[in-house]
Amino acid sequence: MKALKINPIVIILINVIAPTMYIFLSGKYLQIYLFAFAAALFVLMGRFKRLAGYLIIYGLMMGIYYITLNIKGIEFIGLFIIVIIQSVPCIALASILVSKYNSAQLLSALETMRVPRVLVVAVTITLKYIPTFRREFSYITESMRLRGIGFTWKKPIKSFQYFIIPQLFRCAALAEEVTAAGLVKGIDAPMRRTSYYEEKATFADVAVFALFLIGLAGGFVWKLM
Repeated sequence: MKALKINPIVIILINVIAPTMYIFLSGKYLQIYLFAFAAALFVLMGRFKRLAGYLIIYGLMMGIYYITLNIKGIEFIGLFIIVIIQSVPCIALASILVSKYNSAQLLSALETMRVPRVLVVAVTITLKYIPTFRREFSYITESMRLRGIGFTWKKPIKSFQYFIIPQLFRCAALAEEVTAAGLVKGIDAPMRRTSYYEEKATFADVAVFALFLIGLAGGFVWKLM
């Protein structure tokens, strides 16, 4: 089965619309629907390893929720967990943007929406900085290990400083590097950029987004019943 290619704009729109629906729809219905929709999209896109990790995380969090909810004194943990669980499908779909699409694809797709260039650049840099942050975090962890510095719960604030301060300095340096790279590529040019990647909407994109909207509409019907 050939993996389905989805326009990143579709995933971005789904991630924008889905969280706001908790205001209008039943949380239980939306939670189940988004879980099933995200799982189906992972299968269609051939992201089976990521789907397995997504299911494991979701299952563990649901287990913690049901366990803590029935223990007096720590019910608040279960309530906190269920709020996080509701955002897991959106986070899982957003992870596809980070792992599957490069910066040029995201820029090309976002520019078709006619949004301000400043917003396009900000969204693209934010999405692509996540794997960079993870890589830098591993460097810091390795550096701490070589120096014999470990995280300890006895001094959580001091231990946290060992992680966050180097990361902040690296963020400042990386921001300059990203800005320089963007200027070299003409990201501040007033005319519309051409791109090797032409992210145009296809029938599959329209079908996926239509199915998503139909599922949300079903939530309103279910609410009235």
